[in-house]
Amino acid sequence: MIHLLLQAPSESTGQNALMTSAPVTPADFWLPEGASTFAPQVDFAFQFVAWISYFFFVLVVGLMIFFAIKYRQKGREAYARGPSHHTMLELGWTIIPTILCVFMFWFGFRGFIDLRTPPQNSYQIDLTAQKWAFNFRYPTGAASADQNLYIPVGRPVKLVMRSEDVLHAAFIPAFRVKHDIVPGRYSTLWFQTDHVTEGWNDSDPLKQKFHHFFCAEYCGKGHSGMYAKIFVLPQADFDLWLEKQGRWMDDLKGDELWQVAGPKLFGRCASCHSLNGSAGTGPSWQGLWARASGGAGSDGKLDNGRETYTSLIGPGKKFENPESYVRNSILNPGDHIVVPYGNVMPTFRGQLNDLAIDAIIGMMKNLDKFDAKGKYIGGAPIAAK
Repeated sequence: MIHLLLQAPSESTGQNALMTSAPVTPADFWLPEGASTFAPQVDFAFQFVAWISYFFFVLVVGLMIFFAIKYRQKGREAYARGPSHHTMLELGWTIIPTILCVFMFWFGFRGFIDLRTPPQNSYQIDLTAQKWAFNFRYPTGAASADQNLYIPVGRPVKLVMRSEDVLHAAFIPAFRVKHDIVPGRYSTLWFQTDHVTEGWNDSDPLKQKFHHFFCAEYCGKGHSGMYAKIFVLPQADFDLWLEKQGRWMDDLKGDELWQVAGPKLFGRCASCHSLNGSAGTGPSWQGLWARASGGAGSDGKLDNGRETYTSLIGPGKKFENPESYVRNSILNPGDHIVVPYGNVMPTFRGQLNDLAIDAIIGMMKNLDKFDAKGKYIGGAPIAAK
């Protein structure tokens, strides 16, 4: 029965359209609202173990206090004799806990097997974790531009996960799933939700409903900011989103490329780089274009002082122009390290194409048209949304 509940798919697209964001299980003191097919079983197992613990805590502590008071020493004489054997009592405290433990193990192990066995018809999404962001790539080759996870409703979804650097962990509280993402190996996590997140396509973030996706393994300075939102879409809307996502930058013309795509792509950089000169894990973008173009700060040190921006960038030098230097820094970040920062930036080779790099370069050239969080404030209307 548990296996059928966990893997039962939705019957039709029409049914998907009627699904809402109502929780599968309500929130309580310990757990948030459940939204996946796993939630009822996980919540039952958690509550069962919790209430067993409450009961025996009260029983044992209550008896301890009662006996401490009832049999406390009175006067100067101590009565040291007591019962040496009680068959029924000993059978009781052996058999009852054994039955409870066997049941908890059976129920928990069966749930564990289901959690680790994705259905054959699962929709696979590849997840790459790196300091400090999650990157999602879909079977069509499209990648989520805003680094949030979009999934179809009523369909099992399988995440095939790997780490670019250190140990991470994928944790979705509402889906009751968590799995480590270990460097050097692939791990798998799957889930299914039959409830659409309301307002997922609303332009007002305050009206959007979503589920939280956390990194649950401390992975360095930016760990607390390693986070994504999960939006559950009706199948028809998901198909349209996926089609558009694969070519969203192709539809941007002229300045729209850096005005629209720049802020979205900067989300992958924001955990390490600032736009206002504030200190971060990596150098701020503020003044970067001037430094790379021979302006203020072009004498800045790189490679432990062996090089400067001026010695590397310019006609006849390693990088003919600033654009080449920025592109190389994105694809080969360990090639030249800015003093005093360390070699901690992951490569974005295979994640960002030349069009995306053009958008980032355009944003760097026009930082005065963006606020400190990367929002475009240039004033000119943007046609593409």
